[in-house]
Amino acid sequence: FVQEFEDIGRTFDPEFTVPYWDSTRDYRSPESSPILRGTTLGGNGQGPNRCLQDGIQGSWTMGFPGDHCLRRAFNNGNSILPWVPAELISSYIQSDRFISRFRENIEYGIHGAVHLGLGGDAATRFAPNDFFFFMHHANIDRLWWLWQNTHNMLDYNGPGTNGEASLSDVIPQNNDVSFGGARAASVMVLGYNSVCFAYDSAPGPPAQYPGTGNTPNRLINNIEPSALAFSGASDPAGFGLEIMRMRRAFTEDSSLKEYFPGVAAIGPAREIDTDLEKNFDECTCKERKAKKLLYPAPMSEMWISMHGFDAQRVGQIHRDACLLVDKLNNSTYVSPY
Repeated sequence: FVQEFEDIGRTFDPEFTVPYWDSTRDYRSPESSPILRGTTLGGNGQGPNRCLQDGIQGSWTMGFPGDHCLRRAFNNGNSILPWVPAELISSYIQSDRFISRFRENIEYGIHGAVHLGLGGDAATRFAPNDFFFFMHHANIDRLWWLWQNTHNMLDYNGPGTNGEASLSDVIPQNNDVSFGGARAASVMVLGYNSVCFAYDSAPGPPAQYPGTGNTPNRLINNIEPSALAFSGASDPAGFGLEIMRMRRAFTEDSSLKEYFPGVAAIGPAREIDTDLEKNFDECTCKERKAKKLLYPAPMSEMWISMHGFDAQRVGQIHRDACLLVDKLNNSTYVSPY
């Protein structure tokens, strides 16, 4: 869908590109994000209908599903409840062995949190009315690519149009989609075939396209993946500190290793810039309490019902997320984000 939007945009401007929005950078106070300023995507909606008044879509009238103003309604008044910290995403990337588990953690976590946080059109089935949708989903795709590089590039399942999804499924033909009519197996890897793009904060394309059979799961089979794929954060300085501080925390609480097996597997030869660590600590030593991780906001009953999710499963995923937040906050780990 994101590539379809980008392809259509390029019919107007050949240089048009959809950037990704790494929402973990803004998770503590999303309403303060530079993405939500009046010069970018705009902020909260105004008036009884919560119509967006600023940003590049300010005062727009949308035509789907009927004429209405583009709406935003932050889920905590003029602020937004916390989203998902980068450390949780890092844990999912490293510890979720199969796409089914990773999909749950992303779907019931960061994906829904951003939609619900912005509210208005974003919290409906016509969320693509709001441009945030494409930037957000570009980031979800980036996180999936990170997971693929840590585990299995061709692990693919879930509900499909004719039962269980399969790599042999054919993508519906559509003149607006560059890979319409292709099989899913041919568009699973960035940098190949019609999926001709990459992310600046993720590993590049592999040297060759993986086979369509069972590809090895890297962490399970002790095949060292790129450490660049271990963190959901797009900030390289923060990522380096995240790894260093997590390894320190392992010495106090070895049970954290099961949540971050990729970091636990990094050999002692890998070192992070100690000057960077020293400077960061000097800047934040008085703010350690403020750097405690925050609980991500739970999914709303409306959102769960609209998507037909299993409410008990959604609740369990959220409880697990809060448990990991507690474990990290009770350890020596200090978040760099």
